[in-house]
Amino acid sequence: MTVSKPTAAAALAALLLAALAAPGQEPTPEPRKITVTAKKYEFNPSKIEIKAGETVEITFLSEDRTHGFSCKELGIEKIVFEKDKPQTVTLKPEKPGTYDFKCAKFCGFGHPRMKGQIVVTAPEPPRP
Repeated sequence: MTVSKPTAAAALAALLLAALAAPGQEPTPEPRKITVTAKKYEFNPSKIEIKAGETVEITFLSEDRTHGFSCKELGIEKIVFEKDKPQTVTLKPEKPGTYDFKCAKFCGFGHPRMKGQIVVTAPEPPRP
């Protein structure tokens, strides 16, 4: 059986990473990446679902003007982002629940309606 060079290189890289990991610990997974787009008076998506203990990286993009993001219950006081200048935040919520977020930068008359939710669900029990 012949192994192609890219496959062999990938296998070697995986073995090296496994060898470098601390004994008894799994390598830390990459954060799940989520993109939230803001435009005049709405976030899309306006509902984000995360498992408790899951690390997520949320990137905020504006389609039209300066907007903000605030979710005080998860420790995010204020992030401001402009068109063509995205901002990213990393979260790892531990407690299940529903956390409200809102635009943290006045963006016009509909600004008070610019809201959403982060829903943190209980993690799945480990498999035996």
